[in-house]
Amino acid sequence: MSDNHELTRTQRILRAIEPLIYARRGLTMAILVIATVFLFLQMMQIKRDAGFDKSIPLEHPYMQVLKQYMAEFGGANTVLIALVQKPDKGDIYNEKFLSSLKTATDEIFFLPGVDRSRVSSIFTPDVRYIEVVEGGFAGGNVIPADYQPTQQYFDIVRANVGKGGHVGRYVAKDQNGAMIYSELLEVDPVSGEKLDYEKVAQGLEEKLRGRFVNPKKILYKLKGDKGPLKAGTQVGEGFVDYGWKLALQNFAVADPRDPNAEPITVHGYEVTTETVDNPQYNPDVDVHIVGFAKVVGDVIDATMQVVLFFLLTLVMTLILLWLYVGSFKLAILPLICSVTAVIWEFGLLRLMGKGLDPFAILVPFLILAVSVSHGVQYVNAWVGEITMNRRNSFDASLETWRRLAIYGTMAIMTDVVGFALIGLIPIDIIREMALNATLGMAAIIITNKVMMPIMLTWVDIGDPVAFQQKQDSRDSVFDPLWKLISNMVRPAPAVIAIVIGAGLFGWSLWKGEELQVGDSQAGVPELLPDSRFNQDMAAINANFTIGTDIFKVVAEMDPESCVRYDMMEQIDRFDQHMENTVGVQSILSLPWAAKQVNSAFSEAAPKFRVLPRNQYAIVQAITPIPTSSGLLSPDCSALAVFVFTKDHTAATLERIVDKTKAFNTSNAAEFFETHKDVDAKYCDAKLEARREVGVARVKMEKHVEKLKKSGKKLSDEDIASNATVKDLTDKFTAAKDKLKSMDKACPVNFALATGNVGVMAATNEEVHRLEKPILYIVYIGIIICVFLSFFEWQSIVSIMLPLALVSFMAYAVMAILGIGMKVATLPVVALAAGIGVDYGIYVYATLADATAGGYKLREAYFKTLKMTGKAVVFTGITLGIGVATWLWSGLQFQRDMGKLLVFMFTANMFGAILLLPAIASFLLKPRELAPGEEPVFKPRH
Repeated sequence: MSDNHELTRTQRILRAIEPLIYARRGLTMAILVIATVFLFLQMMQIKRDAGFDKSIPLEHPYMQVLKQYMAEFGGANTVLIALVQKPDKGDIYNEKFLSSLKTATDEIFFLPGVDRSRVSSIFTPDVRYIEVVEGGFAGGNVIPADYQPTQQYFDIVRANVGKGGHVGRYVAKDQNGAMIYSELLEVDPVSGEKLDYEKVAQGLEEKLRGRFVNPKKILYKLKGDKGPLKAGTQVGEGFVDYGWKLALQNFAVADPRDPNAEPITVHGYEVTTETVDNPQYNPDVDVHIVGFAKVVGDVIDATMQVVLFFLLTLVMTLILLWLYVGSFKLAILPLICSVTAVIWEFGLLRLMGKGLDPFAILVPFLILAVSVSHGVQYVNAWVGEITMNRRNSFDASLETWRRLAIYGTMAIMTDVVGFALIGLIPIDIIREMALNATLGMAAIIITNKVMMPIMLTWVDIGDPVAFQQKQDSRDSVFDPLWKLISNMVRPAPAVIAIVIGAGLFGWSLWKGEELQVGDSQAGVPELLPDSRFNQDMAAINANFTIGTDIFKVVAEMDPESCVRYDMMEQIDRFDQHMENTVGVQSILSLPWAAKQVNSAFSEAAPKFRVLPRNQYAIVQAITPIPTSSGLLSPDCSALAVFVFTKDHTAATLERIVDKTKAFNTSNAAEFFETHKDVDAKYCDAKLEARREVGVARVKMEKHVEKLKKSGKKLSDEDIASNATVKDLTDKFTAAKDKLKSMDKACPVNFALATGNVGVMAATNEEVHRLEKPILYIVYIGIIICVFLSFFEWQSIVSIMLPLALVSFMAYAVMAILGIGMKVATLPVVALAAGIGVDYGIYVYATLADATAGGYKLREAYFKTLKMTGKAVVFTGITLGIGVATWLWSGLQFQRDMGKLLVFMFTANMFGAILLLPAIASFLLKPRELAPGEEPVFKPRH
């Protein structure tokens, strides 16, 4: 070793770290293996952690409205079940169909996680009808309490459906089907436990679809004795054939010795199956199920397919690596490190108390891709040290580590910073993806910068001369290609490349303007267009006037204002305003319902289907409409306006939101012109006070949920006496008193928004607001890390310009492919930028070192291509081929991400080997050699 004072600061740091890796290789590797085994055990315990609230921006104003009025008007986490008669099977008014509908209503009512107060069908008591009779009004449940499956009652039900105006909503437009509405509770109000979406989705298929469409019922019986349960004991029944997945199922069986004891868990591999005829099979009916829980279930069902694609990518990468380095032992090392990094990622995630969201299943592949990129660079450099500098395995590993440790680590740190900054997006699922990716990148630093160097010291290359000759002959095959590409540093090709890059950047800005924020097509874009879910959604939208996409606007006013004509008239005008909006299918509100009742009072004459001006007439018109209808709050201070949309594409959502905001503004202006006792400032303060009430209540409810989930068996009295609950209750009461004191009437405030489409609108707005700022923040973080890697501005310009070009081109590609910018795609562009940084740093570092050593530009770049450029090309092609297999996935969003990542990986590769050297050729000046001095390659730092 040379004198320490002659070493640079970077070299002194490396020399201090070297003993930790190389001096006690066996001990260090043993520690890493033990840590990997421990984290593998943790990984095996990780659970899926899907959540509706995680996928929405809870801090967005729309979501504050949703949470504030969830108790009155429900949330957005709905499940819709439609039973529809098959073609030529007649209408629903027959014994078999109505029996199936009643059974389905009962099954969804008792399904765990369902809010029973929000289950509605023509068999539930909240679905009623009203008619005018000789003595006044008559009304009741659509299905009479004494219903019997006879033709007389079928006719009565048909008549009641018409009288109640339920055709198109609870009954299909041509009366060949019926709908069941339900909502899910994100958190169990008793236990405080989060909803298990996988179980809900499984229950929907098992208890609803399978029950009616499968001709056979499956009985599950014990193979052998288990505790008090004897062989042959029936432990469950179902209607779905799980196939090999039966081994993963569990059955909870009551203990015959003590019914109050904990149920006995029987595993799927402990049972045998027996099929019998299904008495509830209805060959005349199709069952359609839609909702967030069902989407999650379908994604989870495809998880095994995603894993298979992951394994296929690993195998293909191994084969290509083997072909690239000519040695199976060397080819397997990057994959060992990559898989280890994924194990550490999952293990650390489990230790932090997190689960894996089904929509984040692609993050591990990004970690694998980054790890492979660094691993290939390391193996490639190690082989170069052996073939070019004739070193042994240990010395080659040590020199490679000294040359690449700083650049490689800083490249990974740029990824860590980039991924961590994505966590600034206030949507929990994106924050979890950011944490997930950050942990994976941190693991890569250990696996690729500690584990890989140690393993390479132990690689036996056999006959060194034969190995060197073999590698030289392999490398020489591509020398003509590298000589050709090395022309990129000549002035003419460099200028052409920069001009083409500038043209592509301009085209990207122009084409990128067409990128839609949100869904760009009907249906659920995460699933294939012909998937069962999207077919179910299309069937429901075709058969029902009121479809699956619901946008709720909350009309806020003073208590008991629903009996005031001047307030109800504002809502009625809003109804008409929205009904004439493109993309709106129909409207449902209290004024709409009151007009129907008012008309009924006048023998259903159409001319009386208006909102009465007389207060007593309004009272008469709204009295038959209960709060359980979801149209009004108990004190009538808030009314829900249901806007049923034809789809939930970004264009439709933006149009509806804009129309609502425009009406809110114009309506308020008209109100202030005729009510001089109030102004906009007063009403804004009143609205803020109303929101404070909602925020205070939500905080109080969340803390109560937290107490229930703590595991302590607390009574209602214990919870009420909790100091924090008392404090939050006092704040809630104070907020209500403050609002009550502001007693001057203000215009109706049309608050956005609840319903599943309201959630989508909020998410789209948040993504649109943050998409570019987050990308810029990520780039700032990357720029800082790049500067810290080289401490020169030339590196920033050379590396960041190609990276920025590819990122903006990605937006244009998304617009061309019809991929919307949404929660699932927003992180991918930023995450994939990490690969481009890796390519750029390795290529620029080698090129700058070569020019600093006295090599002329073209010679320096030729050397760069042979040392690191070929690894960049190989990595880009390998990863591109790997993700190309995703185009055959059963998940649409995986196909979309496959297309996007193929572009990102290959485009970043071309940017690094074509555009980067072209830019650098004008910024890097080769060192002038002294007379007789030979150029020499050595790291500058």
